[in-house]
Amino acid sequence: VQTCALPICGLNMKVFAPDSAINALKEIIADNQDKPNNVRVYFAGYACSGPNFALALDNKIEGEDVSCELEGINFIMNQDEFLTYGNVIIQEMPQGGFVVLVENMPTDGGGCSGCSG
Repeated sequence: VQTCALPICGLNMKVFAPDSAINALKEIIADNQDKPNNVRVYFAGYACSGPNFALALDNKIEGEDVSCELEGINFIMNQDEFLTYGNVIIQEMPQGGFVVLVENMPTDGGGCSGCSG
């Protein structure tokens, strides 16, 4: 776990991730040398199962993003999204990929007419 200062309001951003997720992200960054090496956490919209958060390699936007380094990986997030959603939890899925959760997970939205639940 790494704690990083948010440049406004005196808040701290925290990113929680197991070693397996950190190692997988390091591999992704190493395999994509032609892309930015920051890992952006962002709200990706709603799906049938509710709100989705995702990760992407991206450039840091000065004055708009907060950043946090965890074991050599620089995580970035839009300040407004951080203030709305809070700290980040990243989990690696056994079948590959990641689940990204936030401290203040939205409870509204989601669902679709094609879903039965």
